Amino acid sequence: MPGKVEVGMKYYQEIARAVAEVAEIVSVTDVLEARAGVFRQILRTEETNPLKPDEKEYKFYAPGIGLIQDEAIKLVKYTRP
Repeated sequence: MPGKVEVGMKYYQEIARAVAEVAEIVSVTDVLEARAGVFRQILRTEETNPLKPDEKEYKFYAPGIGLIQDEAIKLVKYTRP
């Protein structure tokens, strides 16, 4: 993921010509509720894969925490150092 994010930016999840998943930043203002709490200013990505062009996956990232939802799996607990 790029260090400075903007809606519309795309990046590869891995490096493999013609088969790598591509993620696009589609929002940086989402709100998400999980057992671990309510998170704001969520970054949401849409992932596509050239091997399965009809499928899309979404991931959600919270500032200062990281990945908080991957499809149906949501964060239930976290701690800060």
